Amino acid sequence: MSAIPFLITVLRKAQTIRIIVILIIFFLLASVSRYQGSFEFSIGEDGEVQSAVPPESEHDVYYSHHIASFNRDDLKPWTKGDTAALRTTEGQKAAQALTSSPFVSSTTTTLRDNYFLDLTKRLRVFRSLWMALKEYYDQLEQKQQQELFFTAPPTELATAVELLQKMEQQNFPWVHKHHNTTYDLYRESRNGGRGIVMCVGNYHTKYARTVIKTLRDVLKSSLPIEIYYTGEPDLSPENRAWFEKFDDVKTIDITTLIDNNLLVLEGWAVKPFAMLVSRFSEIILMDSDAYFLQDPAVMFEDEGYKETGTVYFYDRTLFPGTGGDKKQWLESFLPTMSNHPAKTRWFRLKGDHEQESGVVVFDKRRLFLGLLAICKLNDLHERQQVTYKKTWGDKETFWIALEMIQEPYSFVKYGGGAIGNVGDAIPYNKESLPPSEIERYNKGEHLTTTNPVNLKDSTIRHNVAPKLDRVCGNQLHFDFRGQPLWWNSGVVRDKFTTGSPYLLYTAYMKDEDGDWDFESSCLVQKHSTSIMEVEWAQRKVALEILKADRDVAVEIDRSYIKEILDIPAFLQSQGAKGGHGNNEAI
Repeated sequence: MSAIPFLITVLRKAQTIRIIVILIIFFLLASVSRYQGSFEFSIGEDGEVQSAVPPESEHDVYYSHHIASFNRDDLKPWTKGDTAALRTTEGQKAAQALTSSPFVSSTTTTLRDNYFLDLTKRLRVFRSLWMALKEYYDQLEQKQQQELFFTAPPTELATAVELLQKMEQQNFPWVHKHHNTTYDLYRESRNGGRGIVMCVGNYHTKYARTVIKTLRDVLKSSLPIEIYYTGEPDLSPENRAWFEKFDDVKTIDITTLIDNNLLVLEGWAVKPFAMLVSRFSEIILMDSDAYFLQDPAVMFEDEGYKETGTVYFYDRTLFPGTGGDKKQWLESFLPTMSNHPAKTRWFRLKGDHEQESGVVVFDKRRLFLGLLAICKLNDLHERQQVTYKKTWGDKETFWIALEMIQEPYSFVKYGGGAIGNVGDAIPYNKESLPPSEIERYNKGEHLTTTNPVNLKDSTIRHNVAPKLDRVCGNQLHFDFRGQPLWWNSGVVRDKFTTGSPYLLYTAYMKDEDGDWDFESSCLVQKHSTSIMEVEWAQRKVALEILKADRDVAVEIDRSYIKEILDIPAFLQSQGAKGGHGNNEAI
């Protein structure tokens, strides 16, 4: 009998050890993610918070967002001692290093190999110096003497002001065509209110017109809108007039507001500079093919925005490892980082894309210096030689630049999902259905077999049964509760294929619940509950967006620009769960 108490004691000790081990693992994971909310959550195998946000309730922002925050010890303020040091020989050498040419030699525009590390150091010094001298600028502004900032500083500030001037001239020379200092540019947008910024050229007007009609006529959004273009040929007088017939929509030639001889702006690079010169203080940057299911103004009430001044959205989980070692690249020029990069797919080797910049919400009043840094990564030499070679255009610059200059930011935690139809009955990528099958589809028939036609060689794939384990369509992005908020990439199955029909928007899936079949633009379910039904109220909004798109096509009446498509029948019973919504699976 003496053996029984001994065994009980051993088991109790083993159970205690297990509990201790679990607690140690828990706190290690929590410390790695630097989670700053309550302890009522679960952590997945990748260290991410898994708890869902309860609807219609107060919530901890760290449940619903990934918040980038910096160790206070890594944020170095500018001090009077730093200003005094500038008068010494060593201080002068340091100032010279901070303002030296970024190029290999005076006869080339090739950036030095370690330039991005130097740029990080310069941006961080500039931030601390700018913040330290702002009080002096504010004093001049009160006296309406801000033009004296660089020309007549007090003796005790002269060396610091001189360094700031040289750093501005070296890093942001394109500001000085219309502004004496970056403070002047900041002052212009302090009280600019909220608004939408878009960048549109002639090619993208076929999408942008639908977006504008959706905002004004479908969603009844009253946010003012600025549409930027790069010079007269970029956006025709006809297109400018069309946009400006709507209330509070203005078209603006960005080359009249910034020195484009230095920037040579085109494509993606226009976007952050449009934000910089916009009159708005709080901005929703929106691509020309971003379609919202509710008024985008709701994003200004997002808790991540209130916490940091940004709302960022993740892209899809695609192409792990194909773009080189992004972790190694970041570490090569970021001597310290926030808590966020460790959570990224780059660091976890799960994908080559992080941010989707089709929509960016940004408070210039709080993050003006961060926006300058974003613009710097989209500057001519930076984008051509580094940024756009390492990443897909502008999209990663919005968070990487904030890492470089040490400003906070937030991502809605959900990856980019899919919204559209259940199954791949409608083909993608240079295939189309015969007209008779598209007609049946538009009438509401569920196609059990199809005969896709190759548009290049007219070959036919006969009696193809659609795969119903996937959602195929456009790229979807979610609000903080995990509900569909906006999508991009058009309103048809494939915007690059002639004759591709409108989608029915019956289903959606989160990135985390599926695996991407990139070639078919489908998200394939990981489990039987992955596919969700688009609520009927949102499907009705989607239907109105399709009607707006068709109206635009009829108005343009040029098929080589935009096809006039038939509107499909929208039936509530077509929903992924029979029209019952996601609270009742059938």
